[in-house]
Amino acid sequence: MTLDGPELGSVGIRRRVYLLMATGIFFPLAVMAATGMYWLRAIDDRVLAGRLSAAAAVAAHYDEHLSGDLEALQRLASALSPTFGDADLSDDRRALRDAQGQFRFRERLFLLDGEQNVLAEEPMGPVSLAPRLETSVVADVLRTGVPRMSGLVVDERGHFVHELVPVRRLDGRVAGVVGGTFDPERREFDRMLRHLRRGESGFAELVDSDGLVLASTVAGRVGKRSECAAHLGALVKAKRSESVGCVSCHRYEGADVEAADEFLTFAPLASAPWGVVMRQPVKEALPTEGAVPWLGVAVVLGLQLALAGAFAWGAARSVTRPIAVLTDEAERIAGGDLAWPIPELGADELGRLGASLEVMRRNLKELLEHEVEVNAELEQRVAERTKELNGANALLREREEARAQLLRKLISAQEDERKRIARELHDETSQDLAVLAMGIEAAQDALRGGRTPHLDEVKAVAVRTLEDVHRIILDLRPSVLDDLGLLSAIRWYAERHLETRGVAVRCEFGELDRRLPLEMETALFRICQEAMSNIARHAKATAVLVQVGVEDDEIRIEIEDDGRGFDLEGAARREGRRPWGLLGIRERAEILGGTARIDSAPGKGTRVLVRIPVAAMRGGAAEEPASAAVAAAGAGRPDGSGPEAAAASKPAAATDGGRST
Repeated sequence: MTLDGPELGSVGIRRRVYLLMATGIFFPLAVMAATGMYWLRAIDDRVLAGRLSAAAAVAAHYDEHLSGDLEALQRLASALSPTFGDADLSDDRRALRDAQGQFRFRERLFLLDGEQNVLAEEPMGPVSLAPRLETSVVADVLRTGVPRMSGLVVDERGHFVHELVPVRRLDGRVAGVVGGTFDPERREFDRMLRHLRRGESGFAELVDSDGLVLASTVAGRVGKRSECAAHLGALVKAKRSESVGCVSCHRYEGADVEAADEFLTFAPLASAPWGVVMRQPVKEALPTEGAVPWLGVAVVLGLQLALAGAFAWGAARSVTRPIAVLTDEAERIAGGDLAWPIPELGADELGRLGASLEVMRRNLKELLEHEVEVNAELEQRVAERTKELNGANALLREREEARAQLLRKLISAQEDERKRIARELHDETSQDLAVLAMGIEAAQDALRGGRTPHLDEVKAVAVRTLEDVHRIILDLRPSVLDDLGLLSAIRWYAERHLETRGVAVRCEFGELDRRLPLEMETALFRICQEAMSNIARHAKATAVLVQVGVEDDEIRIEIEDDGRGFDLEGAARREGRRPWGLLGIRERAEILGGTARIDSAPGKGTRVLVRIPVAAMRGGAAEEPASAAVAAAGAGRPDGSGPEAAAASKPAAATDGGRST
């Protein structure tokens, strides 16, 4: 029923006042009750969100430690012999033995070949702790080439965890696995879980994808299968956080039988097939459970309705008479007669309403008279806005022209890079292959003549050629970006291209709760690569600071050096030598929906600050064009240096100085 409907219009004013006043009092009370329920539910939601945040924080703490383990094993894998898998394994065993003292809390370090045979194990023991042939995680590492962390292994040898990293040959193929074995109880994982314990009967655990307990705040549960093993295993495999009620389908030691219904909070780990679980009875987890007095609410509403009826009876008697006067005056104003004023009706609400209508009449009359002036002023403002819009369109056309010029430069740089690779293959690799062919032919002639062939030089040429090909492949696409992610790739590039030139590099990385999309990681890596490449070629710096983290819902990348700097405005005005590298950094940042800022002055170093919104990491309709644009922007040259570096790609490749393994 609405105020202007026919049903309400046929009701007398007095009854209408009764109804409206009762409704006006009852409705706010109903809104207050609903608001109270909403806030009670919001309190519960905040409690659950806090539990989920706490579990996620503990999971992130575990991820940090486990990622450090995998990075340490990755460095050990890189230190193994480039000829890993040959008959002579003395160097590999020596490297494994030397690394044993650097790994805390490790029961064993082991080295496996491509057939999962144990090549070395440190320290040696009566029983090998290396993964057995039926362990699928080793086969996954050999097949995918990605570091892995196993779940809890429970057998007659005890309960422990395997952490595995692939070992690659010079050609990039996975030839074996290096890993470690540790007892989760020695790592004191339960120390962080104690911070998640809530209430008298709540507890927290660390479980793997099979529901086995790796650590728990309840003694004696390590190595056992959790009561919700199937559901927790599905959450671990899906990497999905969850806060749900758990049906009372199980019991655990020390639990209250009457409080069997539990609330379960789960947060997965990113670096291992594990998850953090918090369990607690619902009445302890949710403070507002059963706290709403519905009977009291109903009694209060009834009393308020009765009081509203009493006030409505008195109000209706003083309303009806002045309403008729106001109705006649309102009809006159609606008919366009604005010449006569509205009579005074007293000092009550209806009198103030009449005074308000009089003010409205005068204002309406003045408004009509002022309409011509307002229209003239509006036309002038439209003209001014049109002029500003034309200026903005001119700036937009200029920017589009600069972008088109940058695209042409990018295509030219791609062709120059292809020519550089072709020249390098022709001048170095093909020459080495020719020397290798002549060496083999000379060896054949020596064998036919009964002489001893000289194969040492032939072998050296073959090894050098293989290293050159591997270096070219590594420049085209660094494998560390795909294996360990953006942060490890940035650190690797800084060590390879700056520290080898005597530049001190310090990397400060924040926490990323997940891997970014492949296109975004590639674009961000190319931005850092372009900045560090410019430092190596032009800055003459002695120290560089690289910072990457998430701040205020933004991915923040800051690269600062103490080099000689340059005049930023002068570089932008120079004809024929525009700073294409800096333009490429800005272009990639804008493609991702962010911004790039370059601060520099002669003698004061250079600072590059890039901010990318976190929303760019989520999937959506806007991600497809961005991904295509990022792929195009990252194709400036194989090592991602952009158009500016492509012009000087041959000298940069010649002075690289390092041959990566």
